[in-house]
Amino acid sequence: MQSVQSLLFASAVVLAQDNFNATKLPGLEACYPDWSGYFERSELVSQARDEEKEYFFIRLYQPNTKDPDRLVISQPLEGGNCNQELLDITGDALSLSKGLNNRQIGYQLTLGLYQKELESLGAEGLQNYLKEVAQVNPYWYEEDIWALKQLGLTIPENVKAIE
Repeated sequence: MQSVQSLLFASAVVLAQDNFNATKLPGLEACYPDWSGYFERSELVSQARDEEKEYFFIRLYQPNTKDPDRLVISQPLEGGNCNQELLDITGDALSLSKGLNNRQIGYQLTLGLYQKELESLGAEGLQNYLKEVAQVNPYWYEEDIWALKQLGLTIPENVKAIE
């Protein structure tokens, strides 16, 4: 089952060719997958922090695919080595909160994702798209519903929350 995030970004267009290394976040290169040469580019989606670490939610774009893979890297606030917290190549079949085993960080990273999409699409455009997505898949993660409500968007009536 695809999540609302996966369906929302099914039309993503890969813009960069052979430029993946230039799109890695400085200082976090070591935490990208060993096979990251397979990706054309990466994009920082959102960031969150807790008492110990800063988390970076990154999309990894493969050639000739619509849905980006998801990578979450953490960096200790006091310095030290970065860690790969989550690499989701399942088409968003896993909620960030579950994948990270951290509800607070998963929710904050998801909120950042939708803030970015709201800036890109505008409120009316995102709201209309959410209605279309709900017709295809009415089962949305709780973190998606929470984040969209935080941004003042209306959740379509047929949507059901899943964990």
